[in-house]
Amino acid sequence: MKITFRTLSFLVLLLPLMVCAQASSYMNNPMVRVIMDTYASMLRENPQDYVTYFNRAKEYYRYGDYNRAMDDLNEAIRYYPREAASDLSQAYTIRGLIYEMWDKDDKALADFNEALVLEPNSRYSLISRADLLRDMKRYREAKEDYQLLLRRDVRCQEAYLGLGVIAYKENNIGLCHENLEKAQNANPSNVDFYLNRAAIYEEMGEWRKAADDYVMAMTFGDNRRSVAGINALSSIAYEPVIDALSLAIENADEKGFYYFIRGAIHMNNQHYSASIKDWNTIIEKNLLHFHTVYFNRGFCYMRLGQFDYAVEDVSTAIKMKGDQMSYYITRSKLYRVMGDYENAKADIAVASTFDMTHVDVLMQRAMLAMEQGNTEAALEHYNEALLCSADNASLYLLRGDTYATLQDVDMAVSNYEMMLGVNEEVPTFASCRGFALARLGRIAEAETWMEQVMQSIKGIPAPEDYYNAACLYTHTGNKAKAYEYLEKALKAGYGDYFNLYFEYDSPTSLAPLRNDAEYRELVRNYSEMF
Repeated sequence: MKITFRTLSFLVLLLPLMVCAQASSYMNNPMVRVIMDTYASMLRENPQDYVTYFNRAKEYYRYGDYNRAMDDLNEAIRYYPREAASDLSQAYTIRGLIYEMWDKDDKALADFNEALVLEPNSRYSLISRADLLRDMKRYREAKEDYQLLLRRDVRCQEAYLGLGVIAYKENNIGLCHENLEKAQNANPSNVDFYLNRAAIYEEMGEWRKAADDYVMAMTFGDNRRSVAGINALSSIAYEPVIDALSLAIENADEKGFYYFIRGAIHMNNQHYSASIKDWNTIIEKNLLHFHTVYFNRGFCYMRLGQFDYAVEDVSTAIKMKGDQMSYYITRSKLYRVMGDYENAKADIAVASTFDMTHVDVLMQRAMLAMEQGNTEAALEHYNEALLCSADNASLYLLRGDTYATLQDVDMAVSNYEMMLGVNEEVPTFASCRGFALARLGRIAEAETWMEQVMQSIKGIPAPEDYYNAACLYTHTGNKAKAYEYLEKALKAGYGDYFNLYFEYDSPTSLAPLRNDAEYRELVRNYSEMF
């Protein structure tokens, strides 16, 4: 299902109260239930009440419940009189947008065409058709629609954006930039424009321009979409994103927000030392007083192996905001790594009061039991965790390894083979499939899987991708390839010292290499990152 910024922009204009609730949960809101019950009552009284069908369809649409929206739109269109052209046109347009999200382009186009027959001057129906034609690569027809929009309104931003995309697709980069500039001039305060253009720049590989547009969207107050966009961009264009945020910090009056975003992006990309500098600045200059700042700094200290500082910061976060389960889980893990099992038990006990069936709580209980030699208890916790999270591949590895510790080879093999029974259309590291193959002695298949994972990555692999590959080759016994990928990870900026030296929990770690002099020397060569 595809959802474009243009679709969202149309929805925002049509339905200004749009929220992000999931279709499965929006009915938990008592006010929503009252509204929906009222619609249902009206339709029981008059099963052909097209206006009510249409209004309820818009409610379903705004909450992302597209199947129900489609059912009501079909009924509204069935009963609407043709003379109610404006509303009927909107119904066709919304139905067309749903068809487009469902990749039913021919049906979407038919609905946009019908909407324009009913209301030829409908701006949003015409924009919807033009964008769809562009996405269908019917560029000549799309251009005609965009030009018609511009004849009606010379400042139609959507038309310039669409023409810019077509120019890029036709390899006319100069015309592309010209149209994108015209689009900005048409409405320079439209936050959706900057999000749209950022997506176009990303497709063009112009990372810094994309990052600048996400920052511009932030300045207009769109924090959710712009932060999500720039964070995702940082995984493939870390330095341009950091440069854009650093410039924003220089120019902003309220700098705390941008320091926070930059610190988080440093952290998410394993640049923990750089992240700590931003958290330090926020705290020392009193720019923000959030518990999250202390937790994030504590997390970074943890990843750098500075456990005392980490415990201090996470404890401060807990004092400020004691209702965060993840904080107790993190501190429990810290205590466990430090060998303080009593405090580790106490924190995981508190975490369990929030949700005793949460997979992270159960995993920490299992790992704590394993470290204290209580393998049977660990196995019970892994069994519980798998009941709650049956699709978590690493749990099968951990449970299989626990059976192996108990010398129950048959059960260990059974767990590894369970992982291979899951169909994997595109190999991804999250499936841990190669590690199961390695434990079953199917080394060639495991290494082939890892290369397929690397080949499936779009763009340049992230440092973490190289680290994951190093882990796999460590477990197949191919040290040469393991060191090759580890050096690639370190060269690319992989800065997770905890994973390099302290991570024993994960069944995909580098633990088998840590006693090698070659390993210690390689990590030491990149010590400036830590």
